[in-house]
Amino acid sequence: MIDLPGLSGGNRYVRAALALLLVGLWPIASGFAQKTPPKKTTVAVKSEPTEPRAEKTVGFPKDAGPHDGAAHIEWWYFNTFVKTETGRNLAIVGSFFRTGLSATKKGHYLIFSKIDLETGEHDSYSILDRNEIGQLTSVVALAASARPDDPRPMRLLRQLQRGELPAPHQLLNGNAVVSKSDLFSIAFENNTLSQVSADGRKWNVQLNGEDWMLDLHLSQPDRPAMLPGGKGHTGIRRPEDFYYLSLTRMEASGTLTGGDGVVEKFAGSGWLDRQWGLGDFVTTYGWDWFGLQLDNGDDLIIDRIREVGTGKIIRYRATLLTAEGKQIVETEPEIKRTGEAWRDPVSRIAFPARWEISLPTVGYKLRVTPSFPKQTIPVIGIGDAIWEGAVKVEGADKDGNLLTGRGFMELVGYHR
Repeated sequence: MIDLPGLSGGNRYVRAALALLLVGLWPIASGFAQKTPPKKTTVAVKSEPTEPRAEKTVGFPKDAGPHDGAAHIEWWYFNTFVKTETGRNLAIVGSFFRTGLSATKKGHYLIFSKIDLETGEHDSYSILDRNEIGQLTSVVALAASARPDDPRPMRLLRQLQRGELPAPHQLLNGNAVVSKSDLFSIAFENNTLSQVSADGRKWNVQLNGEDWMLDLHLSQPDRPAMLPGGKGHTGIRRPEDFYYLSLTRMEASGTLTGGDGVVEKFAGSGWLDRQWGLGDFVTTYGWDWFGLQLDNGDDLIIDRIREVGTGKIIRYRATLLTAEGKQIVETEPEIKRTGEAWRDPVSRIAFPARWEISLPTVGYKLRVTPSFPKQTIPVIGIGDAIWEGAVKVEGADKDGNLLTGRGFMELVGYHR
């Protein structure tokens, strides 16, 4: 975990508070910690009893719902590419987060975007519930005490103490409602994610923007779930500290209602990620993630983990699910930034714009570029954002055959 300047050492209460951070809250602490590298010593955090750290099989349906005792952070992520009945090409992405050391009291955070792939219009949202605000307030108070020369955390702390959030972030009136019955669901008022089938392979999503409403249905009845790394054990310090599985190439259908009340049907393909675990890596590392669907039927999950303060690469990894359902793990892919960075005009963060990825085992060489640059999502912090958006894929296999596709890219940890 990170050490905030002035809060280093063995204070287990400080470390426990920092462990509550998730991808949306993490920039606050890590952004203030750039001058103090992470310490290599480990200090135990006293929390609720957790599952034994042992080899286990992950999969649907048993891992569809929350893992309150074994996860300090978990999320349900989806993305989809759809075409409306009037010919509009859209992409939608969202993450429903659940965080906290306690097994009984959790905070919740939701981010989502609607992306028009033809016009370049990008509409994004960031919503926190009251329990998440309580966790955030504790962390910001620590940061304000540690850095009295920096007015930003104190300014944010005053807003939080008044029950406010800086624009464009939104605060729920209460807390997200989570159902832990046989069919899991989570609701941020009228923004919901619901498990529809007992096998965990059918899901519904409802999202409400300022002038639009989405009703999305995702279904994957038979394609094997992807298990990144081969078994889905993806922790940094210990493989069993974090778990990851995905349903790819899902059938997507539903309706999009505009502000004028006009309802359009759509159809396309989608993707569902399920991740959970101890998650203290979120406060220390940044990452570059690619979820790609190639037109030849292959699906790819590629990630690169790096230290935020130093930029040192901690891990490269790629997992491929072939059109026939065979999974191949690339332990030494090459992932390189190319071209000039794109600077977000709001957060002023410079994000990598283009990538070249080589997969030596399967013989693929791919180029990944954004559908258009402006696809950031604001996350709670001091003007921070992540890049989370649609990308295009081009390349070739080892025989020189053309490869094309599309997918989503997530870039985290490039803030000041």
